[in-house]
Amino acid sequence: MAETSRATGRIERSLARSPLWQLGGRQQRKRLQRRDLLGSIARADRAPLGEPELDVLTWLTQEWFDHGCPLDGKVRFTWYALGRDLYGDGRPGWSPSGRYRELMREALDNLHAVVLTFRSVDIDNAGSTMRTLHSKVHILERVDDHEEVELLRQGEGSGAAVGALRGESVEVTFAPWLVDRLLDEGVVLSWRTQRQLSGAAKRLWYELSARLAEFEPTGLPGETELLLEITEDLFAAMNLQAARPRDNRAALAAAARRIVKVDDRFRSIELVKRGEGYFLRARRAQGAADDVPQTALPEPSTAGRGRP
Repeated sequence: MAETSRATGRIERSLARSPLWQLGGRQQRKRLQRRDLLGSIARADRAPLGEPELDVLTWLTQEWFDHGCPLDGKVRFTWYALGRDLYGDGRPGWSPSGRYRELMREALDNLHAVVLTFRSVDIDNAGSTMRTLHSKVHILERVDDHEEVELLRQGEGSGAAVGALRGESVEVTFAPWLVDRLLDEGVVLSWRTQRQLSGAAKRLWYELSARLAEFEPTGLPGETELLLEITEDLFAAMNLQAARPRDNRAALAAAARRIVKVDDRFRSIELVKRGEGYFLRARRAQGAADDVPQTALPEPSTAGRGRP
């Protein structure tokens, strides 16, 4: 059977908008606390979440979807398939080198180790009682890899033996909270566009992609827009940490221009001054089709557990 390159990626909406991704060249921290754009505190502990982790999670979530949204959260894949789509431009026959394999394994380790703390609202079945919670959760509940791979990482295995495992499966298990959220909604992304972005441009693109439903008519024929106030929290969420605000604004403007260049959903993304403040203004055609179809969820597989 001929191999086909990946067309789409997918991610849970709150993770697409999380301020805890550390994209860009700065040294990453294992413990990070930031405010999201709604003003709530979010925290990551025990492992950093950088660009490899975001890429791998986006790929894994689409794999979970493609395999019928199993309720047990299990996703089985090969290092070869993941590496081909992440680093090989989907080329048939391409195999990830040792460096790329290590990047992928480290990303999986971090997605398993990180503990996220975020604000959530719990409403009882009758809808009469509401309470605000701060939940601590993992992204991946479990990672199962081949024993020969682990032996090689410990300096005891055979590189030739690992190379022969091209078709062997790795299995990860999404945490139950993430499965439940994905069954309700997910953000579908163009994989080709995703691979053309990095740093603040990629982080901003995820934010805007998760908020397409919030674009409102501008009053101009056939146009909608989203306005985001530019604050210190927005800079932090984009991982822009220059000492001077004007330098952060310049970096944000450059990220916006990069998105417009590679994603034709957006007519323009620019910084505008209003009164004493600055805003990021993104504009797109009213009723414009997304660059990828928002495919309906398949009937979930009931393997492992039932949905509450």
